[in-house]
Amino acid sequence: MLDIQLGLLLFVAVLFLGLIYILNKMLYQPLLAFMDRRDETIKNDMNSAKQMGSDVEEAQKAANETIIAAKSKAHEIRQDAISQAKEKAETLIESTKASIEEKYDEFTKQLLSQREELKKSITANVPAYQKSIQEKLKKLS
Repeated sequence: MLDIQLGLLLFVAVLFLGLIYILNKMLYQPLLAFMDRRDETIKNDMNSAKQMGSDVEEAQKAANETIIAAKSKAHEIRQDAISQAKEKAETLIESTKASIEEKYDEFTKQLLSQREELKKSITANVPAYQKSIQEKLKKLS
């Protein structure tokens, strides 16, 4: 029935072990090394992606802080400009009021002096007016 030939069995065993050794050296070890390098590359890429994600978040926070600071500075500048404009307007209003008051006082003084001159003129001419009125009354009567 089955004859086991020791020489052939030993030859097949050596051949099998040799084939496993050759496959291990030429196929399995390079394949496993490639898979290990690939796993390492994937891990590094994942870590880089996480790092970039946190860097992006930090950059976003920094950008938001910068925007907030810029808006605050712009608000301060706007308020300063408004207050300066108000101060200029108030000084202009005050100077205009002072100028108007001076002109009013000058006008009042001119009116008073003209009034005095008119009084003097009328009082100086009162006898002539009285004489003229008396002559007109005489003509009427």
